[in-house]
Amino acid sequence: MNAIKNKHKAKNKYRNDMKKMILALVLASVSVTCFGCNKDGDSSDVSAEPTETLSLADMTQPLQFSYGNGVGSDAKEPKEDATEGDKNSDSSSDSEQDASKSSLETAPDKPVNVTEYVEVTDASGQPVTDAAGKVQTEVVNVTEQVQVTDPSGQPVTDTAGKTQTEVVNVTEKPAATSPTEGNASSGGEEEKPTEAVSYTPVMDVCNAYWLDMSQESDFFFNGEFLSIEFKVNEGIPDGSYPVTFKKTDIASWDVVKWDPVCINGEVAVNSDVAAQDDFPDEDFALKINSVAAKQGDTVKVTVDLNNNPGFCGFVIELEYDKSALTIVSTESGADFDNAVNYVMN
Repeated sequence: MNAIKNKHKAKNKYRNDMKKMILALVLASVSVTCFGCNKDGDSSDVSAEPTETLSLADMTQPLQFSYGNGVGSDAKEPKEDATEGDKNSDSSSDSEQDASKSSLETAPDKPVNVTEYVEVTDASGQPVTDAAGKVQTEVVNVTEQVQVTDPSGQPVTDTAGKTQTEVVNVTEKPAATSPTEGNASSGGEEEKPTEAVSYTPVMDVCNAYWLDMSQESDFFFNGEFLSIEFKVNEGIPDGSYPVTFKKTDIASWDVVKWDPVCINGEVAVNSDVAAQDDFPDEDFALKINSVAAKQGDTVKVTVDLNNNPGFCGFVIELEYDKSALTIVSTESGADFDNAVNYVMN
C-alpha cells in the first residue's frame, strides 16, 4: 500500500514539476513574443530559468499589452462596402509591405497609383480561401487601356491600320496645397487650402499576455475580456478598417491549449458596420466587436468571449492598421477583471 502511495506522490510531483517547467517556458515565450518590450518600447525584465525553489505563486504575469512594434502583416488599402473575406485576408506582396513603411505622407507633386481589392483565384478561376474558409484578397493597381501615340501626339497604328493600345496604371495627383487667389464668386475671400494626403496602410499588432498559476486552477467567466481605445486618425479615407485576430494561444491549468472560434471586427469610418456572426451555441469563441466612427473620433473596441472552458494564461495578438487607428489606451475587460479579482480576494 505504501508503495502505491509513494508511486502516486512521485507521479503528482512529476506532474507539478512538468507544469512549472512548461509554464516557465510559456512565460519566456511571452517575453520573446512581445520582443522584450512594454507598450512604450522599453525593455522588460526576463526571469531567470526556473529553479527547484520556484513556486506556483511565482508563475504569474499581470495583464500586459505591447504595440507599436510594426510587426504586422502586409498592408491593404481600405475599401468601402468590403466583404468579410476582404476584412480578414492577410495576403499581399513584399513590395506592398516595403511601400507601407511611410504612413500618411503629403505628396503634392507626385502622382500615386489607384488601387483596389480583388479576390485571389486559382487556375480554374475559383476564389481561394484560407483554413477558416475566408475568401483571400489582394491589393492591385487599377489599370486602363489607352491609345499609343507618337511624339507628335498622333495615334500609332499597325500595318492593318488598327489603332494600337497599351495597359497603364491609373494614377491620381493630389490637389495642390497652396491657397488659391480670391475671385468674384467667393467675394474676394481666400479659399482654404486642400490637404494633399497620400494614404498608405501600415499594419501593426497589439499583443495582450497574462498568466496566473497561483490559484492552481482555471479562471471561468464569459463576457467582456479585453478593451482597446483607438483614435481614428484625421485625413484617412472613408471605409472599413479591420481589427482581426492574428494569434490566440490560450492554455488551461491542465496544460491544454484551446483553439477558439475567432470572429473579427472593424472600425467603419463614415460607412455602415458590416453584420457580424453570432457566438456559436457550444464552441469556445472570441469576438472583436465592430464600431462605427468618423475621422477624429475616439472609440472603444472590446473583445468578448463565450463558452469559456477555463484558462490560466494566454497570448493574444490583434492586428490593425496604425495609419488609420492610433491606440490611446488598453485595459482588461470588466468581466475578466471581476473573475480575477473574485478568485484572488
